[in-house]
Amino acid sequence: MSEVSIGQAIFTSIKPLTKIAALAGCGALFAKKGILDVGTCKSMASVVINGFLPMLIFASTITSFSLDNISEAGTVLLSAAFFTAFGVIFGILIRFLTPVGGWKMGIIATNMWSNNADLVIGITSTMSQTKPFGNVGDYEKGVSYSVIMAVFAFLTLYSMGGIQMMRRDFDSKPQEDTEAGRKEKKENPVDEPVERGQDPQGQLPEYEEKEKDPSRTTGTVALANSTSLDVNVPPQVEVAGRTKEKVMSIIKIFFTIPTITLISALVIAVVPQLRALFVPTTRVKMPTAPDGRPPLDFIIQFASYGGQLSPVMGLAMLGAALSRIRVRHLPEGFWMSIAATCFLKLIVGPILGILWIQGLKHTPLINDDQMMMQLVIAITAGMPSATSQVYITTLYAPDDAPEMSQLAAMLLAQYALIVLTLPILTSYTLIKVIA
Repeated sequence: MSEVSIGQAIFTSIKPLTKIAALAGCGALFAKKGILDVGTCKSMASVVINGFLPMLIFASTITSFSLDNISEAGTVLLSAAFFTAFGVIFGILIRFLTPVGGWKMGIIATNMWSNNADLVIGITSTMSQTKPFGNVGDYEKGVSYSVIMAVFAFLTLYSMGGIQMMRRDFDSKPQEDTEAGRKEKKENPVDEPVERGQDPQGQLPEYEEKEKDPSRTTGTVALANSTSLDVNVPPQVEVAGRTKEKVMSIIKIFFTIPTITLISALVIAVVPQLRALFVPTTRVKMPTAPDGRPPLDFIIQFASYGGQLSPVMGLAMLGAALSRIRVRHLPEGFWMSIAATCFLKLIVGPILGILWIQGLKHTPLINDDQMMMQLVIAITAGMPSATSQVYITTLYAPDDAPEMSQLAAMLLAQYALIVLTLPILTSYTLIKVIA
């Protein structure tokens, strides 16, 4: 491993943030100009989720993993579970030790789920080309690690009670359910904290408001009857129904295009005869195409080319979403909850992430030469909250609910603070953890 100077580490850490800020800034500008309106972003999110993201998953997974290193996927999944666990602990502490008003379960969700897809990919794609990286396959490995993190977040959010948890804050609250109210909400999307139709964290699905009972104690959010992750007809998890229907809802979560693509790509990666059809390998002798490449190399080339649009479009939609955030009113003393979340999630979280990496390096799970894995795990530990919580909360929150302003203020504070915390985290990781 090559040594990295302090100057190199700082420059390398700041460089990807400029790219992220530029893309997000373009998204915000286009949103202000009316180009990236709610409808456009909804269509873009559908294209990304059902097209470009699966391409990215397929190409990066088959290229990065093989029978020799498939255990790396298990290490990444274990790390994702660890980060989710300490997010739960952070959320519980903040809920009981700071004034959160009625936003009791939402504050826990804010700490549990992070934006660990587009931001992480944006950082690793730049850093993979600089010291101490730059090896063949570093970019693909960084993408595949972050994609696994994102899929884990998707599954825990939609099939393990994440949506129901957020809904509990509003179960006892009446909500105006008139056609006029819904029409006004649809006709004035700029007043919504974040547009519905985009998600920068792994491109999670999108929601539209359904007919709801005013008491909010019955009614369901049913899973879409499609294997496509359609942002217009979202996966819906039944709240009150038979056990069989709930089980089927959970099963159908796994039949979305990104999830199926990841599972299929992992299967291809660990079967040498299949992997040899797509990428060069020494395990199997495979006849080549006329150009000397594997027979199905053109599929990898196509998927790699199209997959590059996923993080680009995701970051643009992130900027458009943040530009729509509005903070109207906050409960008294809520600034303490914001400060505590920023401190625990963006400062304590990265410290725990680095300690986690150091601990795993004393086990067979991480080797010193697996630098990209260490970088992705460290960066993921310092990510801000996922914006997918915004449109899930919007689905259940009454109009002008204080919880929406609380969530908006929380996101603004975190995304402003990562301009400082991420370069520090990345620099320390380069100098002290992997160098």
